[in-house]
Amino acid sequence: MTPSRCLIIAFTICTAVTSARAESLSLKDALGRTVASNPLLTEGRLGVASSEQSVVSAFGKHYPRFSLDANLTQRQDPLPFVPAQSAKIGPHFSDSFAYYAIQMSIPVYQGGQVMNGVALAEVRKQLQEQSLSLTRNELIANTVNTYNKLLQFRKLREASQSSVIALEEQVKNSRLAFELGRIARVDLLKVEVQLANEQQRLLSLDESLATLAATLQYLMGEPPTGDVLPTLTDPLAVPPLEDDFAGAQESAKKRRPEYLSAVAGVKEAEFSRKVAQGRFLPTVSAVAGYLDQYGFNPWYKEANWFTGISLSLPIFEKPLFADLSRERIQKERSQAKLSAVENQVRLDIRTALTALRESKKRIEAAEAVLAQARESFRIEREKYNSGAGAMVDLLLAQSAEINAVANHTQSLYDYNAAVVAYRRASGTLEEYLQ
Repeated sequence: MTPSRCLIIAFTICTAVTSARAESLSLKDALGRTVASNPLLTEGRLGVASSEQSVVSAFGKHYPRFSLDANLTQRQDPLPFVPAQSAKIGPHFSDSFAYYAIQMSIPVYQGGQVMNGVALAEVRKQLQEQSLSLTRNELIANTVNTYNKLLQFRKLREASQSSVIALEEQVKNSRLAFELGRIARVDLLKVEVQLANEQQRLLSLDESLATLAATLQYLMGEPPTGDVLPTLTDPLAVPPLEDDFAGAQESAKKRRPEYLSAVAGVKEAEFSRKVAQGRFLPTVSAVAGYLDQYGFNPWYKEANWFTGISLSLPIFEKPLFADLSRERIQKERSQAKLSAVENQVRLDIRTALTALRESKKRIEAAEAVLAQARESFRIEREKYNSGAGAMVDLLLAQSAEINAVANHTQSLYDYNAAVVAYRRASGTLEEYLQ
């Protein structure tokens, strides 16, 4: 038995063992595991949960504020810690004194800062949600493309393995023919060289498959090993898709995270501007509380309650003007970004539609070339077996068939990748989960 034959047998046995242990995996299953288990999505969900608490915090500024203040002081000289109440009731002195006070403060008017602060927190929560959607879409697109690339390389490996087995048989027959003097040594060398090249291609495909399997495991939130290749149950086919530029553009404005984030960015800048503007307005608060005061040397105790209204009006504060100017610039910047995203959406949809049409035409051409290459290889093999053909023609036909298989599977992958790009551009990647 030749070394190359041993290599093929060993490879076939290992493949059979691996396939026996490998799990069956559909594209929908892979996407479901990605959405459920990928740590990046877990991180994004926690970010949304954090932003929800920010909304609660901002809304909490509407409620009264209760505080407890206390103080204990020791002085070298006595101090009138309780001031005089009238000409007949003088102050109370002590060199050590203390107090505690329970105070309630109710916001009456804050120049719109509280209300706009709540709206700002809600918009920032929307930005976190869109960031999560963007991460989710990226993972969906990468999972679909990796799954399809695995399908493509599986087809290429099957074709390469069949070619290796056929070349093994040709090498065996060519050696017999060479020993009988029917062919020249150069013909035998040509077959052996092509066999070695095809074996190298097969090994390279195995490495690529292991890397792709590890990538798919990573996307599904599993430790990437790549030692077991999953059995993919979905075919690498041509999914039906209607290319509608106007419909895709309308869908992108409703569902694409990048566009919705840009819209929310404009709202965020507007509310930030209103908060900055509210700092120029007066703030009014109602205050009420209870106070206990103690003097220790000499001893004295007094309790008081108090109510009041506090008003604060900024007259001049230079940083406030700079803050307001900054927020106005930020709003103009956000509007410019929104315009840029709108143009990017149009470009992405147009590019994806072009790729869809071009790759679909390539599939049709590649299918015709593949059929011709297979027929040509069949004819050359029959001619060579009957003694009417040349070895070089047979090898060329076999190489042409392998290239035709590669071109056909590449065109199928390119079409599916264009579908992913179109769905990403139009914001409809979630349809892969349905």
